[in-house]
Amino acid sequence: MGTIGPVLILLAATRYMIKENDYIGYISIYIGFLLTIIYINYLEKRAGISKKLTWIRVIVSMILFLSFSYFLFK
Repeated sequence: MGTIGPVLILLAATRYMIKENDYIGYISIYIGFLLTIIYINYLEKRAGISKKLTWIRVIVSMILFLSFSYFLFK
């Protein structure tokens, strides 16, 4: 469930940037999303969550983002 939140934030921000045609905003959105994911990984590592579960979360995040963006921006 924690994976869906950042994915939905990324989709909403991307959709807003497409409507506003702000190409510089794309860079800041993706850098912010990347930093958020890095911080979540850092917290998971400190909490002792296994790397296997972390990779599963990353793969699920990518699949969700790609599938949602395909259907939303089609």
